[in-house]
Amino acid sequence: MDEPNLPLTPEQRIKELEEQLALANQKAKFFEDVVDVLKSDYGVSIVKKRPGKSLRKPKP
Repeated sequence: MDEPNLPLTPEQRIKELEEQLALANQKAKFFEDVVDVLKSDYGVSIVKKRPGKSLRKPKP
């Protein structure tokens, strides 16, 4: 089990962050591959939304 709320050493924190980065990179690669399959096999076009922009109309 995890030790309760003990501060991590810099080395432990770096290792934890490296593991999180590796997982984030795996997820990003997976989603890029999904988008590629959607484009090539199904002709689906995926458009990224710009931050702060919404495709939905606001409710009155």
